[in-house]
Amino acid sequence: MSYIFNSSVLGSMFAVPSQVVDNYIKFASASQLKTLLWICRHISEPIDPAKISKEIGYSVSDVEDALTVIASWGVLIGTDVSVAPAPIAAEEPKATEPPKQLEEISALKPSSEQIMTRCKEDPEILAMFSDIEKMLGKTLGYDSRSILLMMHDHYGLPIEVIYMLVDYCKSVGKSGFSYISKVGKTWGEKEIDTIEKADEQIKILNSCNKLWKEFAEMAGIQNPRPSSSQSAYLRTWSVELKFNVEMIYLAYEEMLNHSSKISFPYMNKILMNWHSKGIKTPDDIEKEKEEYRRKKSPVAQANISNVSFDINEINRRGEALPVYKKGS
Repeated sequence: MSYIFNSSVLGSMFAVPSQVVDNYIKFASASQLKTLLWICRHISEPIDPAKISKEIGYSVSDVEDALTVIASWGVLIGTDVSVAPAPIAAEEPKATEPPKQLEEISALKPSSEQIMTRCKEDPEILAMFSDIEKMLGKTLGYDSRSILLMMHDHYGLPIEVIYMLVDYCKSVGKSGFSYISKVGKTWGEKEIDTIEKADEQIKILNSCNKLWKEFAEMAGIQNPRPSSSQSAYLRTWSVELKFNVEMIYLAYEEMLNHSSKISFPYMNKILMNWHSKGIKTPDDIEKEKEEYRRKKSPVAQANISNVSFDINEINRRGEALPVYKKGS
């Protein structure tokens, strides 16, 4: 079925900044877009996260994170933030298409009879159960077998990819099937359906885990591993923006100057701003701060006033000069 725009609704409209659609729509989340639409529709009203939360159906925390990201797009100006929004023309890191959403395995579990039927239909399923029992050193019960079967049948993960997934989970000390199921859902949504894709994903996860360990040690964070959303940010900062752990930690310190709790979206705003300005090292940060202090110093302000006075004096002198006309 094809569609055309219903022009009868044009009588009641509001504007959305074109730079958002042009530069950010690919990687904007639903909560960010809903928050932005609410703000644009209520442009003259105060931006109240609690009120927005009630009207768009997201938590206050989600709305606050969304506001931080929207500010990084240059659409909002924070009254307590010294970091300037990135310029419109700055090149943004490439964003992937949002992954497809899969239903939780808990809502799809097959019966024991269905599992037995699948094992008879496909002996490789039965072999997978046996192999993973050996990998984990324990017998698989109904729940564990259900998860593995649905990862294969519903999430579309080949058996060899499931082996790699389980081995990765075991390597990070998370061999419980609740965790395995979550990773399986993520891989299914990302369509990691070949050995090559699985190998690349494991390299990314290991890199993020290593980066998190270094960052967490510097920041005094106790969590042994990042969440999935934190891993996504770490990958963007290290792989796409090319920041090392020291720069990520400096963004963390800057974030603490403006927020009472850790906020990766806020850190993302800071790092995106640095990236847009070509700031790559701690020395670059110090140079920018020094330039900012110099421009705000009383001496600089006095110089500006003096320049203005001199220009006014020149103008007055110009007005006092005689005007000569041709033939006089």
